[in-house]
Amino acid sequence: MQKRLLIVLIAAIGFIPVSILAQQKDSLKLICPLNEASEPPAEKQAYNIGAEQPKIVLMSASDTTVKACISGTVTTILKDDDGKWEVMFNNKDYYFYYSGLGKVKVSKGQKLQQGDAIGIIKRGDKIELMIYDFETPLDPKKMMNCGTKNQ
Repeated sequence: MQKRLLIVLIAAIGFIPVSILAQQKDSLKLICPLNEASEPPAEKQAYNIGAEQPKIVLMSASDTTVKACISGTVTTILKDDDGKWEVMFNNKDYYFYYSGLGKVKVSKGQKLQQGDAIGIIKRGDKIELMIYDFETPLDPKKMMNCGTKNQ
């Protein structure tokens, strides 16, 4: 009986680290999509259309090339009502949604490496970046350091 209990304890102790590791999420190592980025002052909304999604709004006076913050595969490219482009790509279960692009430099299904150009903006234009863990919105401000400061 004691031998059986000892075997069960050894087996349980041996499996604990494996089960803990299996539950940990991958940590993302993101780069800022714009060099010398700044975060413009928040715009006041004329009306509220529901819960605000976490996002980061960036602009750069010197950099116009918007880069992939991580490697992935382009899943969606759309033109919005304002004539700006939206690009979505994924990395495992994470989805990265960029909006406000003036020109797109990628195509659907394209494999991206971190730092690859995905689009172009005019100097002073803004881009928005939203990140999702499958369907759960994540706060990009907590996941990357863009050295942002309000202008």
